[in-house]
Amino acid sequence: MQLLRKFFKRKSVSKGIVAISFINKDMTIAISNFIENQQLLLIHCEFIEAISPESLNSQFSELVARFGLAEYECHLVLTGEHYRRVNVEAPAVAEHEITEALRWKVNELIDFPIEKAVIDYYKVPMPMRANSSNMLEVIASPIDVLKGYVKQCTDLGLEPSIIDIQETTLRNLAVHTPENEHGIAMLYLTAFSAMLLIQKSGTLYVSRKIDVGYQQLGLEDAFSNDCPTVNVHRKLALEIQRSLDYVESYYKIAAISVLGIIPLAEHSQNLLDSLDQNLGVAARMFDITQMIACDIALDERTQSFCAPVLGATLRYVIEKA
Repeated sequence: MQLLRKFFKRKSVSKGIVAISFINKDMTIAISNFIENQQLLLIHCEFIEAISPESLNSQFSELVARFGLAEYECHLVLTGEHYRRVNVEAPAVAEHEITEALRWKVNELIDFPIEKAVIDYYKVPMPMRANSSNMLEVIASPIDVLKGYVKQCTDLGLEPSIIDIQETTLRNLAVHTPENEHGIAMLYLTAFSAMLLIQKSGTLYVSRKIDVGYQQLGLEDAFSNDCPTVNVHRKLALEIQRSLDYVESYYKIAAISVLGIIPLAEHSQNLLDSLDQNLGVAARMFDITQMIACDIALDERTQSFCAPVLGATLRYVIEKA
């Protein structure tokens, strides 16, 4: 699956993969080295808080020099505000004409000019229902946004070869769980929204945004039925359960019995307790260090901010599987 497009060719020889995501004025970065049999070993991961664009560029430049990142293959991971996802019926055209045909289909469905957008897509699983259509998930991103981020990299000697999105990089992490073959749901919570993924054996069945973030949940205190935000907690659990029921009914796959949660920067246990009380499936907190090969420690704060870039370093491991 090739999302968006390649700005530069993949390096024929590289030391490893560096995955980068720009988040407002900050950035996240994960660096993995190739080791035996083209496996990857994580050697550095960091959330960089910057007080200004100049400060960010200085810290980024220091990392490029320290690790020799010009010798690494560079993957950019877009955050949700930098692209739109639209689910449409696959156009009845030759494969090499699909992207252009999709431009016409999504023209009225995105909030920026289609002529200034980069378009790509991935296939959606076929439902087990009669007369179902082939559907595609279309990704559209403003070309100026992509060019800006690419320039930040090329100015420091990096050549981005892949531009990816959070849904698929987080899917890469889910594939490395013991529940992968039977199916697993994954929850990734940010300040004001949540991303829910449901996948089985690498196939992504659901990727949806829920308008509940950790700030609305009030996780500083332990969950109880008397807490002021109890209705927000129940809304989150209800939206997760609806998605699980939808996958079971629409795709006729065995019920997903586990929800894995990407750790929060803090109060992860309070979120887990809430979901245990309000959700009809078992919930467990992920430890990303158990999913990837690494020789560094990753605290919950780093895992919370850096999960998408950590998943991006696993791209070729997934493709080779």
